[in-house]
Amino acid sequence: MGPELLIDRLKAIREPEMRVAALVEALSGGDPDQWVEVLAGIVRRCHTTDDADAQAALEAITRAAGAERLPYPARQQLYQAATQLGHRVVARLFLAASPVTMPEAQLAKQLAPERALKASGRPLTLGERKSLARTRRRDLILLVLRDPHPDVIAILLGNPHLTETDVVTVAARRPAVPETLVKIAEHPRWSIRHAVKRALVWNPSTPLDVALRLATTLRAAELREIAADETLPTPLRGHVAELLATAATRGTA
Repeated sequence: MGPELLIDRLKAIREPEMRVAALVEALSGGDPDQWVEVLAGIVRRCHTTDDADAQAALEAITRAAGAERLPYPARQQLYQAATQLGHRVVARLFLAASPVTMPEAQLAKQLAPERALKASGRPLTLGERKSLARTRRRDLILLVLRDPHPDVIAILLGNPHLTETDVVTVAARRPAVPETLVKIAEHPRWSIRHAVKRALVWNPSTPLDVALRLATTLRAAELREIAADETLPTPLRGHVAELLATAATRGTA
């Protein structure tokens, strides 16, 4: 199977979550070398053409590569195959570990079981805050946006009254609980929004493996911003530099 066939097959699956599930199942079997070549072809196509279908396929690929349900042996084989074949960008999609982005003491404080959401308010239990995350009221949604707990934000992300601006606010907040940012990065609705992805990639609390996958789907102009930002991790800047090198071949193939 070549890149074009995979793109067509994924295009035929209308539901994004089903695309990811189908990819996880497919990546769990088959020849790792062949899969790596297919994935590398799609990454190249996304960064050398304006192919919306390829971009949608890459979104699904990056989410499938980071999915917890992708078996570790398959992840390891794909990473090793990509490394041996020289497709380092693809190899990094299968990373499953990152350096610590928040000190343990600070993390414990952020995950405290009780928290006041406004200065004059009483501390609310985690259960109360999770209940508030389902509210329709904008004033309460704006309060819940301040909650750092991943369990609260996970519920809030499914609230139909939440806006993209709200999600960007959470994604950009510093300091942030890494797992809270992961919840956003894994959400089928919000993870594909460019403003959300930008906020996550630039947030120092975002785990490196997550930032690498998100950055892989960004546009060339955004990649150039990342490459030029010396405050971002060196591995992330190196990753986008390789993507930019691929983009530089546009029109020369």
